[in-house]
Amino acid sequence: MTRQIVSVFVVISLLMVMTSLAGAVNRGAFDELGPVFDSAKVMEADVFAPKTWEKAAKAYDKAREAINRNKKQKSVDKAVDEAREYVENALKAAEVCKLSLQEYLSPREKAKEAGAPRLVPKLYQKAYLQFVKATAKVESGDVKNALKEAEKSTPLFDIAEMEAIRADILGGADRLIEKALADEAGKYALSTLDKARTARKKANAILSNDRYNRTESVQEADRAEYEAQHASSIAASVRSLNKNDQAWEKLMLVYEIQMNRVGTELGLDFLPFHNGPFEAADTLIARVTSLQADNDRMKKESEELTSSLTDQLQQTLALFGDASAIEDPTVLAKTVEQRVSVLLEDKDMLAEQVETSQSQLSTLSAEHQEMSAELDTRLQQEKKFKTAKMKLNPSEGEVLFNSSNDIVLRLTGLSFDVNKSDIKDEHTSLLKKVMEVIELFPETQLVIEGHTDDSGDPQANLQLSEKRAFAVMQYLRQSLLIPADRVRAIGYGSDRPVASNKTTDGRAKNRRIDIIIMQ
Repeated sequence: MTRQIVSVFVVISLLMVMTSLAGAVNRGAFDELGPVFDSAKVMEADVFAPKTWEKAAKAYDKAREAINRNKKQKSVDKAVDEAREYVENALKAAEVCKLSLQEYLSPREKAKEAGAPRLVPKLYQKAYLQFVKATAKVESGDVKNALKEAEKSTPLFDIAEMEAIRADILGGADRLIEKALADEAGKYALSTLDKARTARKKANAILSNDRYNRTESVQEADRAEYEAQHASSIAASVRSLNKNDQAWEKLMLVYEIQMNRVGTELGLDFLPFHNGPFEAADTLIARVTSLQADNDRMKKESEELTSSLTDQLQQTLALFGDASAIEDPTVLAKTVEQRVSVLLEDKDMLAEQVETSQSQLSTLSAEHQEMSAELDTRLQQEKKFKTAKMKLNPSEGEVLFNSSNDIVLRLTGLSFDVNKSDIKDEHTSLLKKVMEVIELFPETQLVIEGHTDDSGDPQANLQLSEKRAFAVMQYLRQSLLIPADRVRAIGYGSDRPVASNKTTDGRAKNRRIDIIIMQ
């Protein structure tokens, strides 16, 4: 009976384990999302695409909740896919936003570099919220009003940067001046406190004139901190004296001890203080004067010795047939040593010449090899360029060099529908040729440029050219697995025509995609 009970218990336990394993959710795809979101955060997708980022964050939380509730794998995968799609869209939108607001990015970066988020968080938050209004409008497609909102953020970031610099440089002085006031320096050490305030005022004036003049402003701020601490110390001493008459004696003894320390270093075992500090100070001055006199005497003796040594060295050089007017004995001694070394080394001169010749021969050989390698490289590049030109026919485009000696694939044959950026299936063969050309030049940087003719609204043309360039970049990245840091896309609208926009043929040539292969 007991064995039957044990057997039943074992079977039930196994069934429970198997049920648990069968219902476990595979969270591998969800765990991979974490680094993706972290990278997007570093790229500031939350700032430059706030609406899409909010959707991505909600989708991410939804995926986490689905896992925590142990929902079906299909529900978990759907939530994960949704979160991944949103975060990828946020990254794309952020890149477009950065291009649109490029001229307004610098004030924000300067404020961040100055430590505004930490030092003046309220001022920075005000500027940040205004800036996010601009990024939200770009994300919604309202670039015109986005630029207006971004322009409003510029003076706010400028103020935040200025105040952060002030807080960083003058913060210590301000705190120590406040402490000095709390220590009643305004009552007991007013003159020293005024020195601190004056130095602080100078530092602030320097920053107001040039906020990046850190050297001079920090120097005055340090002086302000010192005087503020000095004022606190004096005030503390005076308060102590007012509370206890015996403190006066202790204070005098402290100063006598410090003066005695100076005297000890100067070789004085005793300083007289019985008639006040003046006699002790006179004793110190007399000792310093005596030491200065000894120093002057030793300096004179050293000069006389140097003159004698110089004469002897010049006479020695004359024996070598070298009449020198040099007065520095150190230089003369080195010259004599060199002359002796030359005489001793003459016997080895021939061997050194042979070694020198061999070294020169080796150098020439190395230079020849280097030039040969460079020539081979150039020949290989020219061969690749010719191969690239042969791959495209005139109706598809052309391969040429730009002014920077970079290779340009001018794809006039890669056309798009009106106001569209989708790549047509009919261009697959052309893009395949493009990929073959790109593979000829591995480890190069690529720039995908979108261009339009001047028909229509310039701003709309600019956005359309950006989308088309981005679409080609994504196609090539997916097809060739090109790393993100190797390729970038940019649109120029109608700003860079290669032909006249007054003719149909010219406008057709201007509607193009240029792929720059940077050498």
